[in-house]
Amino acid sequence: MPEAFDFSVPPFDRLTPPEQQRLIRALDIGVYSTGDALIECDHTSDCLFVVLGGLVHERSGGTVVAAYGPKDTFDIRALFTGPEHVFEAAEDTLCYLLPRDTLLELARVNESFGAYVYRNFAERLQALASRRDTREMAALTMATIRQAYIHPPVFLPAAATLRDAAVVMKDQRTTAILVQPAEEGGRTGIVTGTDLRERVIVDGCPVTDPVGPVARYDLITLDRDDLLFNALVLMTKHSVRRVVVTEDDAIVGLLEQADLLGALSNHSQVVALQVEKAATTDDLARASADMLTLIRTLHATGVKVPFIAELVTELNRKIFRRLFELLAPPDLLANACLIVMGSEGRGEQILKTDQDNGLILRDGYTCPDLDRVTAEFTRTLVSFGYPPCPGNIMVSNPEWTRPLAAYKDALFHWIHRPDENAQLNLAIFFDAEAVAGDPELLAAAKHYLLDRLSDNQGFFSHFARPVLAFDTPSGLFGGLFERKNAQPIDIKKAAIFPIVHGIRALALEKHLVPTNTTQRIWALADKGLMERDFAADLAEAFAFLSTLRLKARVDTDGPEEGKIDNSVRPAEMSKMDRDQFNDCLALVKKFKEFVSYHFHLNMH
Repeated sequence: MPEAFDFSVPPFDRLTPPEQQRLIRALDIGVYSTGDALIECDHTSDCLFVVLGGLVHERSGGTVVAAYGPKDTFDIRALFTGPEHVFEAAEDTLCYLLPRDTLLELARVNESFGAYVYRNFAERLQALASRRDTREMAALTMATIRQAYIHPPVFLPAAATLRDAAVVMKDQRTTAILVQPAEEGGRTGIVTGTDLRERVIVDGCPVTDPVGPVARYDLITLDRDDLLFNALVLMTKHSVRRVVVTEDDAIVGLLEQADLLGALSNHSQVVALQVEKAATTDDLARASADMLTLIRTLHATGVKVPFIAELVTELNRKIFRRLFELLAPPDLLANACLIVMGSEGRGEQILKTDQDNGLILRDGYTCPDLDRVTAEFTRTLVSFGYPPCPGNIMVSNPEWTRPLAAYKDALFHWIHRPDENAQLNLAIFFDAEAVAGDPELLAAAKHYLLDRLSDNQGFFSHFARPVLAFDTPSGLFGGLFERKNAQPIDIKKAAIFPIVHGIRALALEKHLVPTNTTQRIWALADKGLMERDFAADLAEAFAFLSTLRLKARVDTDGPEEGKIDNSVRPAEMSKMDRDQFNDCLALVKKFKEFVSYHFHLNMH
């Protein structure tokens, strides 16, 4: 039997002598003739192969993408998901066969060896994500001109003067006019503001000259159903800032470069501008409504969720800030700090979910109109589609609109008498960010919070314990997706909340300033609390899980419904998503074990 197994070869050199004996007892030997398939495409394997003699080719179609000789190992991925390639004996081959169960058990008891099993997790996700990016970019470039703003055409006869053209441009607020042909069957031309400026100011032509000779008749046209990407290519190629848009061979307008870029960036700048210029709550309501279209468009065109969350967070905060500025008198703005908490504070809000906001007042300041302002703020946000918080964590609740000293009293209570509500309040307050008013008031409250937290292991253990509140289904080890009729999984409870709260507890212990989960992960890695590879895995998994959550909610209800459904259905996922989801669940379980060990939660 295989007594000659070479334990000097990584990763088996990490095994202890007893573990080596255990491996030897479990080993088997496979004999393969030339042309035999050791692993077939899309079929999981029940063992890891270690080549003892001979040669194995990894093939993609008819192409050899890798070769494995003596002491080479393959294929860790095939143990958990079906490989995309075939592994075939290129000559008569002898392999050690290490059963998957033994491998995983050794990985569980030997951290160093286990690191190999989980190694390259991030790279594997990145590789899959890279392929997804290509697909997403393809989706993005499938947007058509019809989806962009098209300026109505403005025509002038060729006999009109240059002055006429300038006046029409000013009156119609357009940067170009179309010149009708002087004769029937002639071509339509175009004159831009630049053309007029150069002809009149630079060349000194009289403004009474006809516009016809100035026009350019080599129009660049595209149909309304052409791709925006094609318009971008044409503009770049010809160094022009607009193209003429046609439909059924008739001119229907002009596509300006600014509008093209705006469409490709999903009008985010337009929404931001609407918010900034809003003079009434009705103006804000329209901008807020446009955000729903923005989210849907971003999602439909495959933009990554972290980007959506970042953009939506900024726009949400602009809306909250502008609304507060519209409702609050100047003295209240100067003596208060409007804060957002929870997912909004962390910058991870991707749809309009429950309001979590509060107001910190400067000590000694009073506002006789405070109740009306705060009630109107909450009521208006509800009308914009931000549901009221079931826990009443809103500025309209006096418990969340109070002086700085009262906030400090509350923080003291939450720290020293940590019942369930106190824990919740402390958690969401730690995520708070200032969006309007004086941010120093929030900074003072957080400074007080961190000052009151010392090396109180009992407090942190209690604070971190909710990480274990919900079960996370086994991924790598449980054959989750081999079950028939797989049930929906609450992705928030099973995977996202454990990451968010576990990272939050670690960040609170380390007095970290960032509120965003991903930023906290990297800040913890910078402090050496976790390995950078593990941090990369966790950040990648968090991004992927957030993507799945958004997809599930948008696909099932649509963001305008305001319903919160965090269920995902593995049976309905693509194979790529199932693979990644499976890996992410395994990583979440590993992270829960990490948090449990760190805070002595006595998980077992």
